[in-house]
Amino acid sequence: MKHLCATLLLLCSGLNPQLDGRDLFIEQITNCALQYNATTISSERVPIHLVVAVAAHESAWGKSRFALEGNNYFGIKTLSQDPDKYMVPKNNKKVKLQKYETMCSSVDGFMELVTISPRYKEFQEELEKQWLVDKVEYNKLLSSMFRFSTDKEWKIKVLDIIGQIKK
Repeated sequence: MKHLCATLLLLCSGLNPQLDGRDLFIEQITNCALQYNATTISSERVPIHLVVAVAAHESAWGKSRFALEGNNYFGIKTLSQDPDKYMVPKNNKKVKLQKYETMCSSVDGFMELVTISPRYKEFQEELEKQWLVDKVEYNKLLSSMFRFSTDKEWKIKVLDIIGQIKK
């Protein structure tokens, strides 16, 4: 129940025109995630701080080339053969990163990936457990996302960002 109350509070807050930089990034990603969560059953709602922290880390707070040119805030890859629908890193032409129309479509893509893909079954199971006891444990959720990044420090970096944004 606490999750639903927090979601509604954030959703009703609206964008603040006085925000800039990281605060604006946090609010924009938050609003996109809230919109997605509003359309899903509670046990599949991804905690907002986790979504924001992963986006912040993967996109350098929205400043990466993939975020700026392709609205890809999560480093989501694609198998598309249509060059209009993907971008390639300058240092690895074999990788294709998905292009999105909007920031919110990128957030939706990430949230769908981690809540639907069999690749993230461990995450889905942990998320459901946490919703049942009404307690979010970011460390456990991120540990269950071990397939998301090859960076051995990824979980620690994302946890650090969660700590920053929860202040």
